[in-house]
Amino acid sequence: MKSNHPGRQDDENTGASPEKIDGTEEPRLRWHFHPIANARAHEDVVEQIIFSILSGAYSADDRLPSVEQLAQAMNVSKPVIGEALKVLIKAKIVRVQRGRSGGLFVLTNNVPDGVLALTAQLRHVSLSEIIEARHPVELQLALLAAERATQADFAALRSCIDQLRGHRHSDLSIRIRYDHMFHYTLGRIARSSALALFQHQILEQIFLRMPDYFLYEENPDTVITLHEGTLAAIRSRSPEKIRAAIAEHMSALENVVTSSGGRPRSLNKP
Repeated sequence: MKSNHPGRQDDENTGASPEKIDGTEEPRLRWHFHPIANARAHEDVVEQIIFSILSGAYSADDRLPSVEQLAQAMNVSKPVIGEALKVLIKAKIVRVQRGRSGGLFVLTNNVPDGVLALTAQLRHVSLSEIIEARHPVELQLALLAAERATQADFAALRSCIDQLRGHRHSDLSIRIRYDHMFHYTLGRIARSSALALFQHQILEQIFLRMPDYFLYEENPDTVITLHEGTLAAIRSRSPEKIRAAIAEHMSALENVVTSSGGRPRSLNKP
């Protein structure tokens, strides 16, 4: 069966099959981990694993691929994977379980800011350029989602909105995760792994640079209304309605960054 999940690997397409190491069957790959080649390779490994978790390919308590599988998929040595796992284990994102039924398991999809900052590929790009790039990426994802979404996909977007509504008064880290989950789900149902990766990098970089905005200025009820409007537009499958909904959705942050001269504002509130 072909997977509709962007980035997810189908066994019949990749030739992947469960391997056995020490008599234990290895889990199938559920993500397209790509080869890495640079001096700080373990940071790229961390980012790929984090993206696979944030995008929903792996949830809490899911078993990740083995060290051997990850090393082969990303074309790095097992020690590089080990360095990445040290970061993820210290941040309590991943745990190691020993024994015959052991392996690497996801603890949470709530990734600490410090880990996101470590893996930020866009950290050398200006905030105004990041905001500028976000609009066409989100628009194209929404247009593709309108073409490709199933009723189950629409239900998943609805669930994201309902979860954000239920957590709109929660701590910022929890609230922003449910906010972002709507966008990650949109990326999944668009079935475009490249655009979904760009979306991930943009979303997390904006949050890292503008925490005061999300903490003090953004109104969660307004975000919910914007998500409702975006979902309605995608359901309509009308390109005109989608363009209007995304323009409205993006305008708040665009206006804030424009008014601040392309710099994140520090409100210095208690």
